[in-house]
Amino acid sequence: MTVRVVAHLRAQEGKGAALGEALKGLIDPTRAEPGNISYELLASLDDERNFTFVEEYQDGDALDAHMKSPHVAAAMAAMPELVEGGLDMRTYRLIG
Repeated sequence: MTVRVVAHLRAQEGKGAALGEALKGLIDPTRAEPGNISYELLASLDDERNFTFVEEYQDGDALDAHMKSPHVAAAMAAMPELVEGGLDMRTYRLIG
């Protein structure tokens, strides 16, 4: 069973472009991870401060490895400077 992730982030006022660039830096290294099936970053059409990741991993172990990777650790360290309200990350399984 694969694990799906939907993660929402909202940039602090005036930091939408900076957050977008920081998040784009996660795409290539994450897609290269063993166990990653897909990793997409979406930018809201209605609010330039809102970003959403839609992700899929082979299993929970692959997601755990992703969350412990150096590129994610570096991005998480930068988040307090860029993100309003923290990361809203939810995991799912496909049921239909």
